[in-house]
This record gives sequence, structure tokens and C-alpha cells, in this order.
Amino acid sequence: MFYRLRSKLFLNILASEIYSPLHAGRGDITITTKGLTKTYDGVHGIKNIDLSIRSGSCFGFIGANGAGKTTTIKILVGLLKPQAGTAIVSGYDLRAEPEKVRKIVGYLPDTYGLYDYLSGYDVVDYTARLHGFERSERKEIVEFLLKKLDLFEARNVKVGKYSKGMRQKVALARALVNDPDVLFLDEPTSGLDPVAARGIEDLIKSLTRDGKTIFITSHVLPEVEKVCDSLAIIKNGTIRASGSMDDMRRKFYAPAIRIKVSGSAAGAHKALAVLGGLGKAELADGYICIPGDRDALAPEINRRLASAGISITEMSGNSQSLEDVYFKVMGE
Repeated sequence: MFYRLRSKLFLNILASEIYSPLHAGRGDITITTKGLTKTYDGVHGIKNIDLSIRSGSCFGFIGANGAGKTTTIKILVGLLKPQAGTAIVSGYDLRAEPEKVRKIVGYLPDTYGLYDYLSGYDVVDYTARLHGFERSERKEIVEFLLKKLDLFEARNVKVGKYSKGMRQKVALARALVNDPDVLFLDEPTSGLDPVAARGIEDLIKSLTRDGKTIFITSHVLPEVEKVCDSLAIIKNGTIRASGSMDDMRRKFYAPAIRIKVSGSAAGAHKALAVLGGLGKAELADGYICIPGDRDALAPEINRRLASAGISITEMSGNSQSLEDVYFKVMGE
């Protein structure tokens, strides 16, 4: 009965692309962990992982290979047991109710383990059978997912003949079969060409807009920057920094203004003197650099230089990418 009701709701959601979580009312936080710890040989693994991930958001978990990203995901989907700590996923305690957690999560592993001798349709249909859907329900769900992921025309082709991008989409369709409240994606665009990667990114954005909570790991930092609302950076099994994308930028970089003035180098030095007192102004590569926010300081900069008869030819604020933040946190 549970699966029949869930199937009907799922199909209505897919048809309208409006999401109404089965566990609405459980609060604004979908994933919470406290002190989550798992070691393999007393050294490697994760230690004291604390996370708080809002419902309907996309969360990025980034770090080097072996930092503990996949271990964390495997614990949160119920494939590994932590040695210490707690985890709540969509209102369910992972230790006390692991089966309930498995029913409301979807998981795209970094290696998908597809059966190459099965067609794309059969792979997704087999997953639906494992979730307990009846034949008629499976047909509707599988066909919809294959169409949504542009795989329907190749549904009868064996997966072994699919491109890497197509195989990734089949694995993602498999992860979506049970209409998960929470979707875990481990390196979802790894090895994909730019067109296929863009398609996965667009789908992630669409799923987030529909209310899904998405937990993503990736080495492609521009991808994380585009699709994620918040993130955590993990190193050697411990979280070194976390927060919203804007919070991370504000915390780990100082804004600065770059100004170029007309005239010779002497004009630039004169401008430096005029701008004294606004901050530690420096001349580098023909630009005057002043620490501070462009919007806040621009009126005063314009006033001072205009009073001194100095014309500005260019003024811009620096921008900090996630990559800059990442390397600063990692100490590299």
C-alpha cells in the first residue's frame, strides 16, 4: 500500500513538476549530523562531522580524494555504520530507523555498477521492482524518467553500448525511481563532456527548485559554485569550513578595488597620495589597489580624484571564486 500511494504521488509530482514532500512538517532542516565518526584502521575515515542542511537546498561537500566525502555519504544512505555520532535524515534517526531512511533517499555513487547486458529500460525497471512497485506503476515511472533524461529513444539499447554521459543518466534515473526526499550525488559529472555535464547541472537545479534536498560531492568547483546554496570543505576526515556560498566568500577573502587613472605613472602616484587614508593603497601592474568594498568606497574615490583633476579610466572590484576559497581553507 505504501508503494502504491507513493507511486501515485510521485507520478503526479512528475507530471506537474510541483514537489510536495511526504515528510512535510518535519522542519526546515533535512539532514543533521553530530559528531559523526568512522575510521577504518584507526586513522583514515571521518571524525566529528557536524552538518545541518536545509530542506530544498543543494549542499556541496568538497575536498581532496580520500578526505572522507564518500564515507560520509555511505553513512547517510545507510551503507556504512558510524562508530560514533548521530545522523537524522528527513526526520529519521539513521541508527534506529535505517530502513526508513533508505526508502526516502536516492543515491548516485561515483561508480554506478550498471549491468551492461541489460537495456536502459531494464536497468531502471529492475530498480523499481526492488523498491516494490507493481508492473503498471513501473511502466509509467520508468518511461517518464527515461523521457525526462533524454534516454527514451535508446531505452532498448544495452547499457554497455551507452556513452559515459548516457550511463550517468541511467544511474541518475535509477536514483530517482523511489521519488527520494533526499538525493545524494557522488561526483555526478565526473568524466563527462561539457554538454553532458551541463545537462546534469541543469537537472540538479531543476530538482532543487522542485523541493528536493541534494547532497553533492564534486572536484569540479565551478560546478559546485553554480548549483549549490551552501557547502562544507573537508580535509583529512574533518570539516575545516562550512556555510553558505556568500558566507564562505566573506569569511575567506578581503574585498579590494582596482583603479586605473589617465596619464603617466606620475599621475598614478599622485592619485595614490590623493587616496591616502582610504586604506593601504598600492600600485601594481599599473593599477591602484585599495582594500575595501567597491560600492561603499566608489563615491569617495570619485570625489577625491575629481577634486584633484585626475580622471578614472577603469574601476572594478575583485571577485573571489570558490576555487580561491578552497585553496585558502586547505592552506595551499
